[in-house]
Parts: sequence; structure tokens; C-alpha cells
Amino acid sequence: MSVQIPSCLLFVSFCLFLFGLHTTVSAQCLSDQKSSLLSLKKALTFDSSHSTKLVGWNQSVECCTWGGVTCDETGHVIVLDLRNESISGGIKSSQWKGLNRLEFLSFGDNFLSGNLPESLLQIPSLLGLDLSNNKLSGRISKLIRVSSNKLYNLDLSSNSFQGSIPEFVFKIPTISTLTLSKNKFSGSVDLDVFGKFKDLYALDLSYNDLTVIVNERGSFSSLTKLNSLMLASCKLQKIPDIKNHTRLMMLDLSVNELKGEIPSWIWQVGNGYLRFMNLSHNHFSGLQKPYTFPFLLDVLDLHSNELKGDIPVPPRRVYNLDYSNNKFGSSIPVDFGNVLRSTLTFSISNSKVVGVIPESLRNATSLRVLDLSRNGLTGSIPLIGNLKDLQSLDLSVNKLTGRIPEQLTNLTSLSFLNVSYNHLSGRIPQGSRFQAFTELSYKGNDGLCGPPLKKTCGKRMS
Repeated sequence: MSVQIPSCLLFVSFCLFLFGLHTTVSAQCLSDQKSSLLSLKKALTFDSSHSTKLVGWNQSVECCTWGGVTCDETGHVIVLDLRNESISGGIKSSQWKGLNRLEFLSFGDNFLSGNLPESLLQIPSLLGLDLSNNKLSGRISKLIRVSSNKLYNLDLSSNSFQGSIPEFVFKIPTISTLTLSKNKFSGSVDLDVFGKFKDLYALDLSYNDLTVIVNERGSFSSLTKLNSLMLASCKLQKIPDIKNHTRLMMLDLSVNELKGEIPSWIWQVGNGYLRFMNLSHNHFSGLQKPYTFPFLLDVLDLHSNELKGDIPVPPRRVYNLDYSNNKFGSSIPVDFGNVLRSTLTFSISNSKVVGVIPESLRNATSLRVLDLSRNGLTGSIPLIGNLKDLQSLDLSVNKLTGRIPEQLTNLTSLSFLNVSYNHLSGRIPQGSRFQAFTELSYKGNDGLCGPPLKKTCGKRMS
């Protein structure tokens, strides 16, 4: 149940800039700009049946009004947003002549293939370049030079680039947001090499084949503007020194080799403004006490660790909470549901949880997903029929007893139900959404009867 953060959220300044430009009135575009854009369109291979921008570029229409095009007050093109245009193949170097005022260029979510189009980095006024989610591949040449001395946003994520992180990246002094995730970059990289980027706002190296080396009190620890740090699957053996990162709001250290207790200081990072924390798929054994979760935390993902002992009570505004695949060996606190009033998803499946399901869960009225499966829970199913937004309820593989409450038929939004492999008994409630569930939702409960099970109910079980 891990939560993915959309890349746009990591580059707020870039996205807001594009939005702002698209809502302003542009001047009439210059004839040479129109000619350059039409030449670009002719050179690109794209599926016109899926295009919403390029397909509308034509000679008879003012080019500053074309989809994906923004001009400045002099009529020069400064933004080209060609995301999701079904563009395939490569990009020729000659296609950018005449567009030397271009500041922001996005080819994200297309089907570009081949090597990195070096010509894009030769655009002299470029501030932001997005090539994410394409089919680009190969090693990136060490000879590439970036012509712009103002480039601050570079997104090469979700491609198949290989080799070490390209050298040109470390020669861009103005870089602010750098996203290299979901490629095939390999080798070791010292986190301190990014410490020279004093304006670094967001860094994402996740899901490559990189080994990220962490030093204590190195230059990376002195960055004061860092807002987002994504280092998932980076073979980390130590938590980066981020104690002084007072503006950090998003931190992903999942799928690494971290062990021991989660240090209490990590919850104070960002001066209490941390919004997203993912420490899943590590080897953490517990939380160092005392600890205080940030009040503004929206996402807390600690699943697939080796956490033992008391189940941590989250902050009251957490939206997504995942404690699954741990080894708590304890019961859910009695008042746990009272702090989940804003929570949308909660999972603590397969975590050796014992005891009863607290009645307070009926107060978690925003829940859409509740997964308590594969534990040692006992007692009855609580009366949670008031959770009108609940879409998925999984209580399977526990030791629950008694009847399925008739009140659960009030869960009109429920599209998934699994109470299989418990010790439940009595007639399965009829009506509402319950008629749509198959016998798989109820199997493994010898005492249950009635549709959709083949076992009929006698008078005593009615």
C-alpha cells in the first residue's frame, strides 16, 4: 500500500511557473518563431489520433495560442509543453534553431527513444528540461556541455539511462530540482557531491542501481533549502545527516539497508513541517523513545520492517498510514480510531497484532481502506457500519468470532470485503453491497451460512 508521490509535487516551482505562463496573455508570435515551430512539428513523429497539441499547430492560427506554446511579451516562444503527445523516435539537433529564447521544455510522458538528445542542453536560455517517462537509453556522454548558465530543473526520470550519473549534472551550479529516478544508473556516489548545489530544492535518485554513500557532517548536511529528498533503493546503510534541513517536507528512504531503531531526531527534521515520510522495506526494529510525530504529517509508511513492541499512535491528520509486515506482537491501542478521523488508508496486515479490534475505529469516518488481515486478532467485528466512505475492508486470516454485524450492510461504498479464515458464525448479512461479494470473501469460516455460500442456514442460525 505504498504511496507514490507524483513528480509534479516534487517540482512545485516548475509546475506553478508553467501554470502561470499558460494563464497569461501572450503577444503575437514572430514569423520566425512560427516557422521554427512548424519545422519542429514536421520533424517529430507523433500519433495524431492521440495528440491534443501538435495536431492543432497550423499556419493559419496565431502560434502563441497553439497548445503547449507560451510566448513572452515580444512574441518569442519561451515554453514548450509537449507532454503526453505520443511522440516517438529521436530528436534531431537542427530542430531547435530559432528557438533560442526557450526557457522551459517538456517532452515528458512520450515514447522518445535512443540516446539523450544532447541538442536540448545546447538551448542557451533553458531553465527547465523534462524528459521523464520516455524510452531513452544508453550511457550519457562525458563530453556533453550545458550551454545555459541558468538551468535549475532537470528531470530524466523513468527512462533506461545506464552508467554513472552524467558528469554534466555536477557542472550545473544553478541546479535546484534534480530527478534521476527509475533509470539504470550504477556505481557509487557520495551524497556530499550534491552539497555544492546551495539552491538544491529537490533531489531524487531512487530506483537505480546506485550505491549512495553517506558521511556525517559533510557538505550535504549544510543545505538549507532542501524540500524533498528521495533516496529509495539506493543501498543506504546509514540515514543521511539531515538534522539541519529545516525546510524538508518529503523524505523517502525506503528499500534500503537501514537497521536499528528509527532515531527520535528524524521526526524533528523540517522543524515539524514534514509531510511525507517513507521508511518502508528496511530492517528497523523499533522507534527510539521518546518520539513525537510531526503534526502536519500526511503520509507515514513504515511497512515491511521488523518493528516490535507498542504500535505507534500517529498524528491526528495523517491521511495514509501503513504499518503492515512488521512484528509488533502487541494490540491496537483502545483509542487508536480517535486519531484516525482524517485517515484515508490504514494497513497493519501481517504484523503479529493480537487482542481485539478497538471499537474506536468507528470514529475513523474518513477511512476508505482498512486492512487488518493476517494477524492474531480475536473477539468480534466492531460496529463500523457508519464508515460511509469505506471501500475496502480486509479482516481475513485472524481469529475473529461471532456474527458478521448486520450494520455492515450500511457500508454502501464497499467494493471489496474479505473476512475469510476466521471463526465467524451465523447467517451472512444480505442486501446492499453484500450481494456482490463471492464465497471467496467468506471461505474458511465453518460456522457461516447463507448466500453466497452453498451451506444453508438452519432455524438456529437465522
